[in-house]
Amino acid sequence: MLKFAVLGEVRAWRDELELDLGSKQRRALLAALLLRSGRSATVPELIDGVWGEHPTPSAIGALRNHILHLRRALEPERAPGTPATVLVGFGGGYALRLAPGAVDVEMVEDMLLEVHPDRVGTEPSHAVELVRERLDAALRLWSGTPLAGLPGPFADRQRTQLIERRVALLEQRIELDLRLGRYPEVIAELTPLCGEHPMREQIRGLLMTALYHAGRQAEALAVYADTRKVLIERLGIEPGQQLAELHQRILRADLRAPQRDTDNAAVIVRPPRRMVGRVAQLPADVVDFTGRTDTIRKISEWLTRADGFAVPVCVIGGMGGIGKSALAVHVGHRVRDQFPDGQLHVDLHGFAQARGPAGRSGTPAADTLGDFLRALGIPEGEIAPTLAERSAQFRSFLDGKRVLIVLDNARDIDQVAALIPGTPGSAVLITSRSSMPELPCVVGVLGVRLDVLARGEARTLLAGIAGLRRVAAEPAAVDSVLAACGGLPLAVRIVGARLAARPSWTISSLAERLADEKQRLGTLRSGDLAVEAAFRLSYDQLDCAQARAFRTLAIPEVAEISLDGAAAILGSDRMLVEELCESLVDLNLMETSASGRYTYHDLPRLFARELHLGPDVTEPVSGALVRLLDFSLATMKSLMVVCNPGSRLPEHLAPTSAAGLSFPDSIAAQYWLDIERPNLISLYEQVARVGGPSLALAADIAWATAELIDGGPHCQELSRSLNKLLDAALRAGDRRVECRIRVTLGTIYSYSLGTLREGRDHVRIALSLPPTSASDVRLTAFAGQLLASSTRMGTETAASIAHAERAIRLARRVEDPAVECASLVHMAKTLSDAGRYADAQERATEAKTLAAKVGNAALEAMATHELGASRGYQGDHAHAVELCRESVQLARLSGVELREGWALARLAHVHMMAGDLVAAEPIADAAIRMLNRAIGPLSRARVLVMHGLILQAVGRTHQAYCVYRSAAEAFALMEDAHFAHERLNSEVEAPILALLREHLDQVIAERKQRRDRDNGPE
Repeated sequence: MLKFAVLGEVRAWRDELELDLGSKQRRALLAALLLRSGRSATVPELIDGVWGEHPTPSAIGALRNHILHLRRALEPERAPGTPATVLVGFGGGYALRLAPGAVDVEMVEDMLLEVHPDRVGTEPSHAVELVRERLDAALRLWSGTPLAGLPGPFADRQRTQLIERRVALLEQRIELDLRLGRYPEVIAELTPLCGEHPMREQIRGLLMTALYHAGRQAEALAVYADTRKVLIERLGIEPGQQLAELHQRILRADLRAPQRDTDNAAVIVRPPRRMVGRVAQLPADVVDFTGRTDTIRKISEWLTRADGFAVPVCVIGGMGGIGKSALAVHVGHRVRDQFPDGQLHVDLHGFAQARGPAGRSGTPAADTLGDFLRALGIPEGEIAPTLAERSAQFRSFLDGKRVLIVLDNARDIDQVAALIPGTPGSAVLITSRSSMPELPCVVGVLGVRLDVLARGEARTLLAGIAGLRRVAAEPAAVDSVLAACGGLPLAVRIVGARLAARPSWTISSLAERLADEKQRLGTLRSGDLAVEAAFRLSYDQLDCAQARAFRTLAIPEVAEISLDGAAAILGSDRMLVEELCESLVDLNLMETSASGRYTYHDLPRLFARELHLGPDVTEPVSGALVRLLDFSLATMKSLMVVCNPGSRLPEHLAPTSAAGLSFPDSIAAQYWLDIERPNLISLYEQVARVGGPSLALAADIAWATAELIDGGPHCQELSRSLNKLLDAALRAGDRRVECRIRVTLGTIYSYSLGTLREGRDHVRIALSLPPTSASDVRLTAFAGQLLASSTRMGTETAASIAHAERAIRLARRVEDPAVECASLVHMAKTLSDAGRYADAQERATEAKTLAAKVGNAALEAMATHELGASRGYQGDHAHAVELCRESVQLARLSGVELREGWALARLAHVHMMAGDLVAAEPIADAAIRMLNRAIGPLSRARVLVMHGLILQAVGRTHQAYCVYRSAAEAFALMEDAHFAHERLNSEVEAPILALLREHLDQVIAERKQRRDRDNGPE
């Protein structure tokens, strides 16, 4: 259990172990949270309290750093990415969630909870002793000067208050000592205390009383004389009336001993409880409310549950404009009959312009309680003055009643905690842009985060506002409009209102306006409704660091961004950036798609980008893009080290500032790349438009991914984005960048899309790059490696072998064993296709040895299965199968599915050559499934044909027919399908072409018929 001390040095313990809280400034921040007794503090409040009125520019960053270190100290076992439960964050601030009595100052209050010094005279003598002991125990909790040594205005103010609190308690305890007749002890304690507080008349009076009753009247009078002298000299005033009267009574010797006991009892008169009048404050229900059926049912069941143990509380969260308030009112009307004692409703204005203390926005909880109590019929004169008293009064009046309380547009827990009833029966429904992560620490709560409307729901809502016939008349334009609205109910409602107010407008004309991102937010405005205004309310609550993060992270046009990528863009510590991103998620300005990954809804992203282009922002847009690409390139360099050992490519890529990620193995590296591929595709398209220094970085990332050969499942989209990137390089006249993009396109076209001729064209242009630098030589070596594969044509081996030999020569020149090894593998494959099996075996053995030497499992797998194939062609089937099985294991170690698919295909092939068709068939099927995930149609079609041959040979004719049909469809998808035979093994090429011709002609004819039918008669 955590314990804290502030009545001396600020310290903390977990059980008996004292925690390291760090610097005095960090302790001051902790004290600022501890002394709020669980209430939240905004970042500006904490900055003012710790740094003062003139904080340094780095104060916000330092505060977040302190928060991180405090969280590590307070929750050392919390897993990364999981929310904090002790030092919790919310949109714009922090709070501590501790067990009652965890702070020593709270322990003091607990000890004094039933102690009322002004009523001690009504208690019996034994109770006086008990109260005295409680006061003494409380005083012992002070271990020195409160908040000793801590900087900042907050600590200064609290230190003064805590010192005053101690002295006041000490005076009360000494007064009790006097009642118990302990005069000598009191005199000994008060004498030095008078020196510490020479102008405190209460202490002087107590000392005079003790001296008098101890028989030392002269000394008592001397104390008064000294007090009077000090007050006149320092302040120019006489002692107060109470001390002067005490002096006169001592002079007259008529001062009675302090009261020891009494038999009187105190009587507390409580006013009679008033009946709660029925209130019905819910606004009118939304007539055209649409969708959310499951959510409505879930919330309604939660609010009306009757377990008799807790007050049902539901928090509806979501971004501005998502429909939280409309849903709350709709649900309120749905369940209102279940709350016969009334429904309270208030707009807390949590994200409006600041109106509360310390610049906090929203209606203070005390004001809301006052309004509620008045609505419930409490006379103004009976409404308690403080927040705590009003909250208790509110809970008392709702005891035993069923009232629905709707708290709309709340900012944080401080606005709502005091408004939650204390006994079952009533229910609370809260809406907020903040997720209020700290609320479950206070009460049991159902959290509902609203997502955008489904397309059908959005269409229904639009039809309800603009008219069903109008919407039905232009379905394509409606789809475009709804896509621009992104399912945001406010946006759909605004579009519907604009169309309803303009009967002459077509939906197509509005769709054209919304298609332009530059004017989309301006178009989504109708009267007082505006999407931009809804986002602005949330944005205005952000501190400087949050605002910069919101604007800057929206610049890269990616579907989602990783935490590490965000840290690179913002140029800040990963944990600090996680705090920023999570706070934006809590405010529903960003979304989290998975742990450590963040994204934007389309409209908030547009809003953020427009903010970044505003006059108040000096940071260039290209800066964020360059930093993300720099990080991605640095990570690709690390990836190449584990995925392609022996490659010297990282040395030939552009230098990077970021460290990038590191990977324990190739499987982890491939996992990262698979996740980031869609983002890289989007970045290529953005870079193609932006140009500048980002172009070279994007080209280098593309080159690095090309050398992994695997184009991934998005190869069509990748080829389109790379072509746009190539156009940008041509416009810029950058030959090196152009050639790097061309070898990437060559890889995609040749290996993934099966368009060999187009792939060869790009690579041949890249091969013409003059080798003026080591990087140019390295690029042409890789281009030669690609051509060694793509120019292989059965028994025609000259071109392929020449390209392979050139690639090997250049690879040795730049000392790159990975390119050399890959080129040897391609040469072995070419020689096998030409029937030169002994030469193929020699090259494959050389490649296998080299790959094993550099620890490249992927290349060793390729070399091993080519070695196995060459042994199989020579009749050594047992050895061939053994080698190909080894190849599969090596490919799995590499973590590259494409390599594993190739290895499985070769294993099936050597089984087929050995005549073991029963073993070959399931392996071929597994190879196809693997290649379906890893690469384009060409390699799959090739293995499909082999699988069909095996099935036909074992008598499974119908299945063979289906497989041939699939292969034919794959070939028909290729732009140059008639070149497909170039990649088929020479041993099976002739029967394959014969088998495929009928299927291929049928597929092509069917495709032509569909096109003619779709195009219609001319």
